[in-house]
Amino acid sequence: MNLVVNNLILKKADSIFVFSLGIILCIGVAFFKESIFPEKYFFDSLTLQHGIENPIRQRLDQSFSNTANVYRFFHIDKFFLAPVLALVVYFLVIFKLFKNYSVNYISLLSYALIVTYSAIAMVYMATYSKDFVLFIIVVVPFVYLEKRALVVWSVFVLIYAYFFRSYWFITIALFWTIKFFIVGKPKMLPWVIPLFYFLISFVYNYIFGTPLSLIRYLTNVDRDAESAQTAIAIFIKGDNFVLEAANFFVTLIFLIVPIPLLLLGKPFYIILTLLIAVFFFNFIKLYVKEYANKNYSNIFSFVIAFMLVQSLFEPDYGSFVRHLSPIYPLIFVCIAKNTRFIETEE
Repeated sequence: MNLVVNNLILKKADSIFVFSLGIILCIGVAFFKESIFPEKYFFDSLTLQHGIENPIRQRLDQSFSNTANVYRFFHIDKFFLAPVLALVVYFLVIFKLFKNYSVNYISLLSYALIVTYSAIAMVYMATYSKDFVLFIIVVVPFVYLEKRALVVWSVFVLIYAYFFRSYWFITIALFWTIKFFIVGKPKMLPWVIPLFYFLISFVYNYIFGTPLSLIRYLTNVDRDAESAQTAIAIFIKGDNFVLEAANFFVTLIFLIVPIPLLLLGKPFYIILTLLIAVFFFNFIKLYVKEYANKNYSNIFSFVIAFMLVQSLFEPDYGSFVRHLSPIYPLIFVCIAKNTRFIETEE
């Protein structure tokens, strides 16, 4: 793979040098993130670390306990091992994806975006985290199996859903529905998405007897003033499933273009808003251009299903960025493929 700068392809040696700088930056973030970011970013990882080191004395909820068991099973019981494993697996996945999708050229701007998102991913994954376990159990098998054994990959998703986050049962069901019936028909999405929200809101309200929006409300109700700033609000209030479904649709829009985050006016949140918007702009741009191309149907279906489910359950924008980090490499394919193919000699 080579870099494209000002419509010219850099020499291979120059491309390798620039790529190396990006990798070094990610390594630096992976190992020194605790010195760069506030302590609140690592509360979950510290809880997991204690659970890994003291499996008998430390009492954790089921998903945390299962996550700690994964790290213990693979003998990742030293804190410095987590960044090493995350870096190796993360870049192997990117390499495999780019090989699968024949990414031969990438613009300097696209490369800069990928490095930025990768550095953010290291904050959340180069440590003890449920997000890295998701990456290992769900994303890595997807990358290596999507072209030949998606059914086998589905088993990995079901295992993850059972032991870690049950809403992945919804995600995998959505994935197959979108792949078979919707992904090649983008004009259906403005109708199908609200229908999905209506159906799932109806099921939770009248079959399970609990409004789905209550999950987000209960997660956010006890937040302090600072953390409440980035909480995802209930934009359309109401006590029936129709209004709840409408609220989920608005929430999805504000996840893709996080205007509430922008309106906070803080420089960090403004930058984060731009990064999220650019992230999904690249996905939408490639989807509009290649929706009929079956080579991309798996990635498109995965991301759409993921986003629809996250719009139901994400409590705040910080959690959204963290939970999004394992699927960054899938969007990197979209970012790279939006580079115009240029026929020039090195």
